[in-house]
Amino acid sequence: MIPLRFGVIGARSMVAERAVLPAIDRSEMAELVAVCSAGGPVPASWSDRAVESYDSVIDHPGIEAVYVPLPNHLHAHWTERAAAAGKHVLCEKPLAHDATTSMRMIQSCAEAGVVLAEAWMTPFDARWRTTIELARSGLIGEVDEIDASFTFTIGPEHDRNYRWHPEQGGGAVLDVGIYCLGPAVELWGPHPHSIGVNDVRWRHGVDVDLSATLEWEGGRRCTIRCSFVAEEAQTISIRGSQGALELTSDAHTGGGGAETILHRHVAGSDMINVIPSDPYQAMIEIYAEAIRGVREWPRPIERSLEMIRLLDRIKAEWLA
Repeated sequence: MIPLRFGVIGARSMVAERAVLPAIDRSEMAELVAVCSAGGPVPASWSDRAVESYDSVIDHPGIEAVYVPLPNHLHAHWTERAAAAGKHVLCEKPLAHDATTSMRMIQSCAEAGVVLAEAWMTPFDARWRTTIELARSGLIGEVDEIDASFTFTIGPEHDRNYRWHPEQGGGAVLDVGIYCLGPAVELWGPHPHSIGVNDVRWRHGVDVDLSATLEWEGGRRCTIRCSFVAEEAQTISIRGSQGALELTSDAHTGGGGAETILHRHVAGSDMINVIPSDPYQAMIEIYAEAIRGVREWPRPIERSLEMIRLLDRIKAEWLA
């Protein structure tokens, strides 16, 4: 397969610099052609492919797809700009700061005939995917309760971080809500019949720490906690009538250390071993295969829109 030729705008974002750019480099199915950063020099590893502006990346004749890891409020503009130039778009999660904007992005890409995909890498992690498959298989009986948390601390020295600013699409739920809701939506769908916000803390006009409980038909319940002022924790607990599956570290980001799943059952507990994978590289390679027509992108953009609508419902609940 001919490698998919990528351009990247926003190369100094943490996820681009630490995860996606290295994943493109490692992959034989992708090639980095041009990169730009408005927040400082392009990191040294990719400086030989630096260009002067985001427009220069998008208009580069050798680029087929653009990766957009910019702050949330910039996703729509640069996605639509890339689509207008005939470039496919892999846009960092969340797709946008609300469903209305997401729908506009989807329409723009559809009209331009380019593929828009949300760069939520978690479903490409081997351990996370195995956990969901085991829950579906009936290993722990009928799944009726899920707890998920993604918390970390942004220090005061990072006061310019877009996550603090409502006008830039900040807030904990927009930032990490997709991770916490992912297992419940995968298993039960995106339409809980009720949502209750248990607690929310505010700073600078955004939610910085939130817990909520969502309920589906049949008494199924998911409790989430999203925060960037709490100690770092990534956990998932999926409980059923005959046991539980638990991920107690790196539950959402996975990667090389994500090797075991704790399986609790009536006779005790044991560890289920998984061969770890790099979810970012897998995401890049499957996206490249989708563009080349080798396979379908596994998470249609309509599912990304459903997730944004669910995030909108949670936000509406605490703002009511």
